[in-house]
Amino acid sequence: MISIGIVGGGAAAISLIRQLPHGDRLDVVVYADRPPGPGRAYSEPADSALLNRQVFAMSVSDAWPDEFAEWVAAHAPEHLDDGEHSFVPRALYGRYLAASAESAHAHLGDHLTFVAGRVVDIAPRAGTYRLTVESADGGVVEATHDLVVLALGSSPPADPYRLTGLPSYTGDPYPIDGWLDEVATADAAAVVGTGLSAVDVALALGRGDFAGHLTMCSRNGIVPDARAIVSPLDFDPDISAMILRVTRKRGGLEWQDVLQIVDYLALGEGIRRSEVRAAFGAVARPAGERLAHGSDPTRSVDAAVQRLVIGIAQHYVNEIWSAMTRRARAQFVATAHAPFQALSNPLPAKSAAVLGAMVGDGRLSIRAGVTDIEPTTGGFDIDFAEGGRAAVSQVVNATRTAAGAPSPAAGALVSSLLYRGLAQANPYGGLRVDIISNALLDRSGAAVPGLYVIGEIASGDLYYISSMGKIRRRARSVARQIVDESLRPARTGSAHV
Repeated sequence: MISIGIVGGGAAAISLIRQLPHGDRLDVVVYADRPPGPGRAYSEPADSALLNRQVFAMSVSDAWPDEFAEWVAAHAPEHLDDGEHSFVPRALYGRYLAASAESAHAHLGDHLTFVAGRVVDIAPRAGTYRLTVESADGGVVEATHDLVVLALGSSPPADPYRLTGLPSYTGDPYPIDGWLDEVATADAAAVVGTGLSAVDVALALGRGDFAGHLTMCSRNGIVPDARAIVSPLDFDPDISAMILRVTRKRGGLEWQDVLQIVDYLALGEGIRRSEVRAAFGAVARPAGERLAHGSDPTRSVDAAVQRLVIGIAQHYVNEIWSAMTRRARAQFVATAHAPFQALSNPLPAKSAAVLGAMVGDGRLSIRAGVTDIEPTTGGFDIDFAEGGRAAVSQVVNATRTAAGAPSPAAGALVSSLLYRGLAQANPYGGLRVDIISNALLDRSGAAVPGLYVIGEIASGDLYYISSMGKIRRRARSVARQIVDESLRPARTGSAHV
């Protein structure tokens, strides 16, 4: 019997549980400080907050790729306005994850246990791991497991302008109903950030009774592209071989090497380098113009390039990123990271249509170049690099800490792992991991046997893209590692809370 402790109960954890084999060789305990399934990302009840992937791409297991589409058809068919290509509310996905947790429990029976609590420490003990678990009532217990998987969820909101605690400031956009009624009465409000969470804020106001003006603002002003309906890009195994050859000969990919790989992939799709550059340039400009009245906000800046970028994100980006030199990574982050994210994580066309309508009727403006936000007697002044200033009475924050940063709930655990030398921080975010096995890397850079990582906490060594498909594949990889462990001679540890 192999004992497995899974720390976290969100989408990554559920995907792993669903992809573990049934039988009596595994004993699984899941530790989470909230009910298993939705996590923070999919607990939002507002129907205006949509998944940015179609239902066909959101199943938790590769073994049942149509499961989520079939689940929606059975439980909420009114949301399937475009069949398997529909974009449905995130709350619905949260319900599906909760149902998936129940399904896993039904299959694994007594071999799966959910424990309400927060893991604050992990320590090696005679070939196993001792977990210290704090319960909601302040009690502390210990548990021992042969293998441990960290699935710690998404990074928390940031506070770049140090506004936490001020009246009329909302530090976390979720849940939306926590601030919507108050902000909807404002004559002028702002959402800080222009990513998908900021879009959720704008959509909630745009579809409600908000009659004031909303300023969506960030340093770069980049809003995700509108998703085009395109077929998936085929995987080319020659790319992996090419990356391996270049890395062996030169020690890593330089920025020009990366551009040549993109050129090669683009050429195979009949796309010129000039078209790729034009699309990156278009999506990198502040989005007010392309969403303005008179243009079609539901059109991608370039559907063919968007398809190419999504294909790179799904098939190649981790190999490319891990092979890049530090200098190449720095160039990518400085010049291409933000538009790459905007093209690889596009928003639903119907969401783009609402934003376009709000821009067109004057209820929404999108601005770049935020330099500071200062509290005033009537709210806040937002300063911009070009010298302008916007006065608003309400601010909703939709920025996040860097990908891979631990949430407050996971902060103590991550600190303990670093202190014990079981982990090392990655300068690009999260903790260092072995990209093949998903094992945590210790202070010396060696893989820690039996200690695995999935989800955003692996950002840095794995280039982070918000994608259930990528999480699902990583979870499947860890499940295979666990199966391999279960076939080895019996371990000495056992797991009991």
